[in-house]
Amino acid sequence: MNFYEEIASDLTQVFNEFAKEIRIGQYRIQALISESQETLELSSGGFTAGGNFTVKIRSSDLVQLPLKPTIGSKITYAGETFRIVRISNRPPHPIIAFTVEPIE
Repeated sequence: MNFYEEIASDLTQVFNEFAKEIRIGQYRIQALISESQETLELSSGGFTAGGNFTVKIRSSDLVQLPLKPTIGSKITYAGETFRIVRISNRPPHPIIAFTVEPIE
């Protein structure tokens, strides 16, 4: 078993303990959700409050989706809808991370 296979094996325990359900389209997937990061950014006309957090899913779970999420795709978590603004996918790593922000 190589390093990435060992990580994938251990992720089962982590996901069983800490994962939350998200929805991508009509599909429900288990994900690890980070704490929200609040920001204040300078924009035209003043400062704009914002925030984002990271959603991590197993690469093996993404295979089941007929339409893969891309930047701009929407996910639903805890009854709220968010937009994917960044994707981190580093094969053969068994995790894909999405940075999401609230839809205004």
